[in-house]
Amino acid sequence: MEKNPTLVTRKQLGQRLLIVALVALLAACAQPQEVAHNRSDQLETELATKTFSSGYRHISERYIEAIPAAELALEGLRGLATIDPTLSVEAHQNEVLVRSDSIQAHRYSAPAKHDFRGWAELTVLVLGDIRNDARLFKTTKMANLYEAVFDGSLSLLDAFSRYASVEKAKRNREKRSGFGGIGIRFKPVEKGVTVTQVFPETPATKSGLKAGDIITHAGSQILAGLKRRAAGKLLRGKIGSIVDVRVLRPANLTAPTNPFIRLNFSIRRDRIVTPTASHSVKNGIIYIRVSGFNNRTTRQVARNLVQGLREAHQQTGQKAKGIILDLRGNPGGLLKQAVNVSDLFLVDGRIISTRGRHPASDHDYDARGTDLADGLPLVVLINGRSASASEIVAAALQDHERAIIIGSTSYGKGTVQTVIRLPNDAEITLTWSRFQAPSGYFLHGLGVPPLICATRNEQANATNYIDEALEKAGQLSETLQAWHSVAISQKSERERLKATCPTTNKRNPLDIQIAEKLLLDASLYQRVKALNPSLASAK
Repeated sequence: MEKNPTLVTRKQLGQRLLIVALVALLAACAQPQEVAHNRSDQLETELATKTFSSGYRHISERYIEAIPAAELALEGLRGLATIDPTLSVEAHQNEVLVRSDSIQAHRYSAPAKHDFRGWAELTVLVLGDIRNDARLFKTTKMANLYEAVFDGSLSLLDAFSRYASVEKAKRNREKRSGFGGIGIRFKPVEKGVTVTQVFPETPATKSGLKAGDIITHAGSQILAGLKRRAAGKLLRGKIGSIVDVRVLRPANLTAPTNPFIRLNFSIRRDRIVTPTASHSVKNGIIYIRVSGFNNRTTRQVARNLVQGLREAHQQTGQKAKGIILDLRGNPGGLLKQAVNVSDLFLVDGRIISTRGRHPASDHDYDARGTDLADGLPLVVLINGRSASASEIVAAALQDHERAIIIGSTSYGKGTVQTVIRLPNDAEITLTWSRFQAPSGYFLHGLGVPPLICATRNEQANATNYIDEALEKAGQLSETLQAWHSVAISQKSERERLKATCPTTNKRNPLDIQIAEKLLLDASLYQRVKALNPSLASAK
C-alpha cells in the first residue's frame, strides 16, 4: 500500500545528497567515537554517485546499441528486487515511484533522459531512502547494492556485458595481466598442497621446486586443511616480496622408512602470467595447444613453435611435417593477442576488422611480419567451445587459405568487449563492436565453419571424413559461399548454416587423427586445402 509518497525534485535531490553528507559530518563531530564510521558514510555517498555516473555514461556512449541513461538507471533500480522481491520502480512522465511492502513509498522528479549525473544522484538517493526505511536493506552491504543495480542495468544488454565486483575484478585483472606469485599450479592434500605443475622461467623453477612436492607452510602459516583459494592467497603476494616455504619431497624407493625429504625454499615473488600454450612433437608433427589468450599468449605460442621445430628436426633429422594448432575449448581472451597469434603464421593481409557504434571501436588489423612456421602445413582444430579470440585466429587462417580447419562449427561469439574500471574499483565488461572476418562475414551467431566437419557420423574414421569432404566439394563450396555472404540481420539463415556442421563441446580424438593423416601426406593435404574458397571469391 502506498503511504503518502513525497515528490523529490531535481533541486531537492541535490539538497538531499548534501544534507546526507552534512549530517554525517556533524554526527562525526558530536560523537568522536563514531568519526570513522560516519566519515565512511559521507565518502561512500560521493563514491557511489561517481560510480553510477561513470557506469551509466560509459554504457550509453560505448555499448554497441544506444541506450539512454534513464533506461539504465530505472532498470538498475528494479534490480534491487533481487534483494527485496516486493520492491517496484515505476516511471510516470517526469516522475519515478519506488515502493515495496517494507518501505514507505517515495516519489522523485526524473532527471533528463541522458543526464548521467542526475540519474546517478537519484540512484544514490533511492538507495539512501530505502536503507533508512527497511531493515533488509540496512543490513545489505554496499558491494551487494552495486551489484544488484548494475546487474539490473546490464540486463538490458547482451549476455557478454557484465558487472564484476571489486574482488572478482581483481581476479579478472590477474588473469589478463598476471599477479605476484611463485609460478605453480597445485591442489590441496592432507599435508598441505601438492605442486601439480611448475611454470617455466618462474621463481618456482629457479628455486628448485618440482611437481609432486608438498608445500606444508607458507611463512609461518600451515597450509594443511586450507582450500585452494585460501592457500593461493598465502603463496601470492607483492612482486619482489619473499615467501619462505617448507616442502616435503617424496624420497626414492631406497629409503622406505623415510618417505619424504624435508626442504626449505626462500622464493622471491615475481609477476606470474598463467601459461596458455604447450606443445608436443610426434612423427615430425608439432602439436600446439592454446587454452586462452592473455597478454603472454603470443610469446608462449612463438616459443613453443620454435622449440617444436627444433625437436622435430632432432627426432627425424628432417624438417617438421606440419603443425596442429588446437583451439578446442578455448573461450577466447584478449583481441590483440588473437591478432598477434594469427600474425605468426601470415605474411600480409587483413586479419580481422571490428565495427561498432563508438568511433574508437572501429579497427582494421593487418598482418605485418613473416610466417614463423615458414609455410609449413597447418591444421587448426575447433569445436563448439572455441569462441571469440580463438575464432579470430581460425577465421583469419582459413580465409587466407593458410590452414585447414577441422572439427565442428565454433561457438559464434563474434563480439568485442571493452573493460571499464569504475571509481569503486569494480569493472564493467561491455560489448562495443563485432568481429568481421577477412572475407567480410560477421562471426557473431554464426561461428567459423570447419573444412572437414567431424561431428556428423560417429561411426566414420579419419579416411571416411577426408573422402567425404573431397567427394562433396561442390556442396561444401556452396555452403561456404553462403556462409561468407549471409547478412548479420538474417538470423534464421545464420542458424541454418551453423546447423550444417553441428557444434560439439567434446574434444574428439578423430580431429587429431584426421589432422595427422593430412599432415603425413603432403599431396592429400594440398587437395583438401584447395577446398577453401579464395578470399576474392568469398567477398
